[in-house]
Amino acid sequence: MKKITFLFTIGCLLTTAFFTNYYAQTVVTSLFDLRNAVVQSNQNIVLQAGDYNFEDLPSKYRNISISGSNNVIDLTDVYINFPISTSNTAHITVTGDNNTIRGGVFEDTYSSGITEITDFVAYNEDRTELAVGADPHIIITGDAEGTRIVKTKMTVRGSFPYGYGSLFGIGAGNTYGLDKRAGIQINGPNTEIDSCEVQMRAFGHGIFIGEPAANTLVKNTLVEGVVRKGSELYADGENSLLAQNDYKDNDGNVVDPDDVISLCEDGIRMYNGGGRATVENCVVKKMRGGIKLYLSSEATVSNSTSIDCGDVNFNMPTGGTITNSIGNFAYEELSDFAGNKNGYNAEWTILPSPHATGSHNIADVSGNNHYLVFHRADGPLDTDEERAIVVTGNNSTIINETEYAIILEASASGNIIYSCGGGAVTDNGTDNTVTQLEDCADIEMPTCGDFDPFSRIEAEDYCDQSGVELEGSSQGTDNLSYIHNGDWVMYSDVDFGDQALSVSASMASPNDGGNIEFRLGSTTGTLIGTATVGNTGGWQTYETVTANLTAVSGVQDLYLVFTGEGSSLFNLDYFQFFTTLGVNDIIESTIKMYPNPIKNELHINKAMGAKVDVFDSLGKLILSSKLSTNDSSIDTSSLTPGLYFVRLEKNNAIDFKKIIKE
Repeated sequence: MKKITFLFTIGCLLTTAFFTNYYAQTVVTSLFDLRNAVVQSNQNIVLQAGDYNFEDLPSKYRNISISGSNNVIDLTDVYINFPISTSNTAHITVTGDNNTIRGGVFEDTYSSGITEITDFVAYNEDRTELAVGADPHIIITGDAEGTRIVKTKMTVRGSFPYGYGSLFGIGAGNTYGLDKRAGIQINGPNTEIDSCEVQMRAFGHGIFIGEPAANTLVKNTLVEGVVRKGSELYADGENSLLAQNDYKDNDGNVVDPDDVISLCEDGIRMYNGGGRATVENCVVKKMRGGIKLYLSSEATVSNSTSIDCGDVNFNMPTGGTITNSIGNFAYEELSDFAGNKNGYNAEWTILPSPHATGSHNIADVSGNNHYLVFHRADGPLDTDEERAIVVTGNNSTIINETEYAIILEASASGNIIYSCGGGAVTDNGTDNTVTQLEDCADIEMPTCGDFDPFSRIEAEDYCDQSGVELEGSSQGTDNLSYIHNGDWVMYSDVDFGDQALSVSASMASPNDGGNIEFRLGSTTGTLIGTATVGNTGGWQTYETVTANLTAVSGVQDLYLVFTGEGSSLFNLDYFQFFTTLGVNDIIESTIKMYPNPIKNELHINKAMGAKVDVFDSLGKLILSSKLSTNDSSIDTSSLTPGLYFVRLEKNNAIDFKKIIKE
């Protein structure tokens, strides 16, 4: 027993020693020592509290490169002064994995000591001490996974041109050349920004995300910029950059004195390839764009506020979700629905904007199949506001609890509008349903579900989804598109009755395609069948694929989970279940149909007793016949030229063929 106790004690001591070493605390007292420490791994690095100046570092070492991994870098009660022109590279670059930066106040400073710019002419003329840009304060590279930045505050200064926002261009072809400076650049996967503050006093983004980032979380964070009214820009005088450009922007438009512009770029911004983003409990103020995530693959925003932004306050990708969030329309729209993205599930409280200026709308609802709720803020009714929520897209459900008007433009069709806050609704579109109610509690919302699987189910009629987008189909409706590995759609309360034994799906792909997994209850639920699509010849060249199922019955929540390799797998237009088995080798090898293309007759051999259904390209049943002989013909003279599908059922097996009528 003593031996066992001794060994146990030794084991505990060794374990304690291991973890103590793993999280060993390293206290450093200078930026140079900090710079040397962060190239090592598995440390708790503490920079002694106090004020530091980046100029204390030798000029060629004025970058802190965190190449080690599994470090906690504690900057609690640390202030670091970054004098403008100190370095044109990022102050901090992260390349290692699983590092946490905690605390720290970072400030770009001018040698003159000024903190706010009032003379923008003098500022932009001084390209050595004032109007000098650099890389972002912090760059999290694509090699760095699992970075966390917690309770860090930064004030970002120094850029050219400054004072005029995006008026002179944001990329190639700009008027004067650009020298930007941003806050935080995220390219690393699984990055988390928590309880930070980014004060932007330069032309650049607050926080921006790009490839190959994925699963970025920004929470409890403030990003704040500065705005100026157009009339203030005119007051800069004849030597200003605006005057030198004949008071026009980069596109040749005369600047409106009533417009308000942000001097910065976007608050929280996603670029192509940046993956999924989640924003929780954040505030963005006075930036060009607020929470601007329309280029994300997926995005969720909750309990967040974006106000007084100069270009837009919110936008999202297809299928993006916004809950319990707040915005206004002071200088531009609450949301512009950039890129005509579809399927927003968004809930906003709209703040009155008595300081609003410019000719913009409250919101511009483009795209299709949204579910939108506009709550009103507490306080007096904003009855003098003439701006409106303008709808140009189709098939959205909008609940308007505000006093603000909704205008359905001529292009708007199939929308369902509930107005219960006094806001007028003007319907210039077609097939829209408008219901005016005195009490929002009286709204009886239709529920998604109760699908008949034995009739054609349009893929775009899903109840929930992840990752997919919608586009117009060559077959006359919408189809699911931009489908990637792991994306899914869900259909509630699908009533399979006694049983379904097979499924068919209309799919298109110009590449190797992929698979649809049909699952019950969840994305990892019971797999009842898999349909495979190959190369059909184009994104809108549809073919019908079939799959046999493990017998399924009763009412089920159905998930279609998409798998495969590549950036876009296939398009899916519709699908349908059957009580018979699917296509098999016997029926395909024995029954012959010819000619193809057809003219006036379709000949079918060795098919006695088979049922033949002919559908048009939209899935409408055109002809149906029960064959009584082995050599049969179907009169097709009445068919108009085009694409048709023939469904052949015999002996509990089915087959689909595509035919062309000349």
